[in-house]
Amino acid sequence: MTDRDLAELIAYTADRMYRCGAETRLIIQTSERVARAYGRPATVVVTPEMIGVKLRADGENETPTECSTFTRIERGGLNMHNLVTYTRLCQEAEKGNLSFEELKRKLSEIRSYPYNPLLMTFLIGIATACFSFINGGDLNTGITAMLAGSITMAVKLLLQKYHLFDMFIFTVCGFTGTLSSYLIGTHLFELSRYNLAVAMVVSLLLLVPGFPFINGILDLFKGYISMGTVRLIHTIILVASVCLGIILAFSILPINGW
Repeated sequence: MTDRDLAELIAYTADRMYRCGAETRLIIQTSERVARAYGRPATVVVTPEMIGVKLRADGENETPTECSTFTRIERGGLNMHNLVTYTRLCQEAEKGNLSFEELKRKLSEIRSYPYNPLLMTFLIGIATACFSFINGGDLNTGITAMLAGSITMAVKLLLQKYHLFDMFIFTVCGFTGTLSSYLIGTHLFELSRYNLAVAMVVSLLLLVPGFPFINGILDLFKGYISMGTVRLIHTIILVASVCLGIILAFSILPINGW
């Protein structure tokens, strides 16, 4: 194991944790503990553009040297299963249960297994219907919300499949959710104004970027200003994109007085 190999492994681990949606403090602390577990103190820096790892000189070594490496950050999503797996492997390495080669092999074997899109669409529809009942909607409102939420989720998954940028996806989904809930609620069930409003609102709840918002707030409170600011700005842009989609839908729908 050379210093370059260790630095690259630390950078790889930090990058993978970032792609899974980990907060900045968790990434830095976990990566630095792994470096100490293999006998080299490290400094890990996470910025909105890249991750930097510097192995500091250790006075106990016969040939104290420093080694640095950088990894460019790529856009990631949310994967709590893989994040927990990365964290547990790093804890095992910290306890001395894994050698460097074993940790490297196990980290490289971790794969992302996407959820079944049909199952996700169905579950989102059920969740949307439940939110409509919580907000005082009747059975027809729940069915409208379930259908509109399922359509919105299906469109979101389809657009993500082609790796389109987030702002376009959220704008299209905001437009689709508003339009579908209105058409289903008025032409299929003839909902009252209140129930129609409930169906239109809850069908868009799946577009709320709650996790990036929470991570942004946590980063700000823990002193990682640049990362927290970038994550909050990204959240605001996504919310604004949804609002743009809603406005576009309202511009072609015969809705007055809302």
